[in-house]
Amino acid sequence: MGGDANYSFDVWEALIRLLKYAIEAIFVALAAYSFPAAAFLEDTEARKAILDLRSQVSAGQQAQIDLQNQLEQQVQENARLRGRTELLEKQVEELLSQQKSFYQDLNGRVKKFEPQVLEIEGVQGTVQAGEKEAYEGALKAFQDSNMKKAEASFQNFVKKYPDSPYWPLAQFWLGNVNYAQKDYKAAIAGLQAMVKRYPLHVRTPDALLTMANSQVESGQKPAGKKTLETLIAKHPDSEAAGLAKQALKRLK
Repeated sequence: MGGDANYSFDVWEALIRLLKYAIEAIFVALAAYSFPAAAFLEDTEARKAILDLRSQVSAGQQAQIDLQNQLEQQVQENARLRGRTELLEKQVEELLSQQKSFYQDLNGRVKKFEPQVLEIEGVQGTVQAGEKEAYEGALKAFQDSNMKKAEASFQNFVKKYPDSPYWPLAQFWLGNVNYAQKDYKAAIAGLQAMVKRYPLHVRTPDALLTMANSQVESGQKPAGKKTLETLIAKHPDSEAAGLAKQALKRLK
């Protein structure tokens, strides 16, 4: 019995050792098979990581390209808007200039129809619309030796604008027109009216001289001499006074 027990123990011990070797062999085999699998798994993950990285790089590059395109488009749009802004500014400037010219022209036209206070050869007064043009038209006719037109124009003027600062000039030139046409009576009457109303006017000495000549040439020698003496007495420093002195000598 004792021997049988020892035999059984040895058998069991051998079986245990055998089982232990078998298990170790299994682990070795498993290990042998596990290394290639792990290597395969690690290689696959690396490839996947590389692919993911490439994908991320490509996406980043595309994003950069898209951003650059957007920037270029924005630059082009800004340039277009800048050009349009400059064009609009130029158009606005031109419109403002045209508007300014328009209002200046309009203001000038309006002023032609508005009364203006002017001083004409020492006489201040209100000049109505068309008044200056009427006077200048009559004077132009006289300068062109168109006496009939000048006479009618000056007559119309002195009647239409009795309070005009141009009135003494118009009356003075009308007297000269009458004298040139040898209408001495009209010349004397017109010049007397001018001298009476404006005794200190700059044209009064010349008016007196023409009036004296009209009186003398119409046979009113005493009246002519008196007018000459008045001229010399009241306007001694005038050029007309010197001519009056010469005329008096001839009348003696």
